[in-house]
Amino acid sequence: MSWQLWVLIALAAAGLVLLAAARMRHARKVFDDITELDRPTPAPAEPASAGDELARARARHLYPQPDRRRSHG
Repeated sequence: MSWQLWVLIALAAAGLVLLAAARMRHARKVFDDITELDRPTPAPAEPASAGDELARARARHLYPQPDRRRSHG
């Protein structure tokens, strides 16, 4: 009876190893897509300075816009 427990543990361990390998393979593909150097970088639509972005973020924080979604009911 104890050998059946070891078989179950071995199958579970093998399943976990296969799952981890599949996840790591997918992560490697995503990493390669992100770090691919041959693809052209898109040109920015309009050059915005860092100060402008900071000012917009500060304004959003200090003066939040009301929720534009309408509630039902």
